[in-house]
Amino acid sequence: MDIIETIPIILFFASLFGISYMFFTTRHRERMAMIDKGLDHRQHRPVQDQLRVLKNGLLAIGVGVGAIVGFLFQEAIAPDGMYGPLPYAVGVCICGGAALVLFYSFFGRKSNP
Repeated sequence: MDIIETIPIILFFASLFGISYMFFTTRHRERMAMIDKGLDHRQHRPVQDQLRVLKNGLLAIGVGVGAIVGFLFQEAIAPDGMYGPLPYAVGVCICGGAALVLFYSFFGRKSNP
């Protein structure tokens, strides 16, 4: 293997190591600061969005419907042999975005009192 071919692999693993190192050291510092202030570090958990699963499910359904819409549009409009990825991309983006708009129109953002 040439050195030019190994540079992207080395950079990928170095960046993966750097991101994980920063994550764990930041989390450690945060917990140590909580202990110094006298707070219970075990209670510190990030607040999870209870509707995240529903949002991701609606997005996945929207992407699937968008792929079907793109296929149908391509079959209806494109002449024989003139196929490309544009109708699929447009259908996926429009239907996926519509699914997220639908989710936020029903559930909206939670206001923190």
